[in-house]
Amino acid sequence: MSELTDVLDASPADAAKWRYVRRRSFAVMMGHGYREVQPAPLEPAGTSARSGAGGTLSLADGTELRPDPMASIARTFLAEREPEGFARWMTAGNAFDPEPLGALRWRAWHAVSGLVLGATDPAADAEIAALCLTLAADVGFKDHQVVLGTLGDPADLARFIEATIELRTLRCADCKASGAPLRFLTCEDEGCRALTASAPRLRDFIGVASLKHHEAVLATLEASGFVVHDDPRLGFGAGRYNRTLVELRARTASGALITVARGGRRDGLLHALGGRAMPAVGVTLGIARAAACTPGEGETYEAAIEVFIAARGAGARAWALKQAAAERARGFRVDVDLREVGWADQLQRAERVHARVVLVVGDVERKKGEVAIRDMHTRETRHIPEETLSAELKRLLR
Repeated sequence: MSELTDVLDASPADAAKWRYVRRRSFAVMMGHGYREVQPAPLEPAGTSARSGAGGTLSLADGTELRPDPMASIARTFLAEREPEGFARWMTAGNAFDPEPLGALRWRAWHAVSGLVLGATDPAADAEIAALCLTLAADVGFKDHQVVLGTLGDPADLARFIEATIELRTLRCADCKASGAPLRFLTCEDEGCRALTASAPRLRDFIGVASLKHHEAVLATLEASGFVVHDDPRLGFGAGRYNRTLVELRARTASGALITVARGGRRDGLLHALGGRAMPAVGVTLGIARAAACTPGEGETYEAAIEVFIAARGAGARAWALKQAAAERARGFRVDVDLREVGWADQLQRAERVHARVVLVVGDVERKKGEVAIRDMHTRETRHIPEETLSAELKRLLR
């Protein structure tokens, strides 16, 4: 176990569940036409501030650990010699938060992020919301919902922030420490919830052009058959987003409703990073938070060992390694116990890795040209000639 208290290490079972969520996220995004890129996790100095991401973890040479995967995608896009006029790009990897605040947040976290570049039409915003709904259904989130809001344009947001100056002095300590003026609107602290209820609606400060864009996004989703929730008070990401905001929420095993993905329109992102002005809209999903809302224990997501070979004696173990290589070449997942321990310990390990078939071989069996094969479903054990082993494994595992 890590001695660090603000990071999260994944055990084999946890990693299996994370891998499932990541794989399904990839599949959904690929199904929407996204192309994968792999930006370096080190960003040039100042990237975080320019992209509106806020704080970051900096190295001694001034480079920054990636806090914002969407900004990394945009930076990679700008490095293209002949960038496309319209593109959907995605990436997966670690992101870093210098001051994680709230439950299920850590300094290092794994994310899957997608960015649509070059589209101002409300259909692009609607597609991001639809993608979130598709992902939630694909993974099997419980009581999930996609919530939409709008920040309006920078002038609209500035008016709201000015109107809530006095109110924001009553925010919780975490909201004050974050430096994010809108954090109290989505904070789970009871005091901040009360402030949100008493605060003026963000929607009341939004200009006509932004309201029409938002209504067009909602109309597009309705016409396409997607059900979302419109929240006039939803607000986050000041300095990062403009107009459309999207949240995907779901319930954890304990029943808590949490946000697992956030996104929205970021039309100023590429220009802020030194490129030409180009519209963008995207979403970022936190893998660990999504896994917390995915049904089932982590162990159920681990791939079962198809063939487990328990061997005793130097000759038997050499045979086991040779046979394992042959069966792996046929496409089976094979585990060989490499310890000089008794049968009970090896069979216990076979149970732990959920083996489907166990081969038991010792030096005595080797001299007879036999191998004991045990079907872990029926618990039947038979001794068979070595030359029939491959055919028998194929029969049992087909």
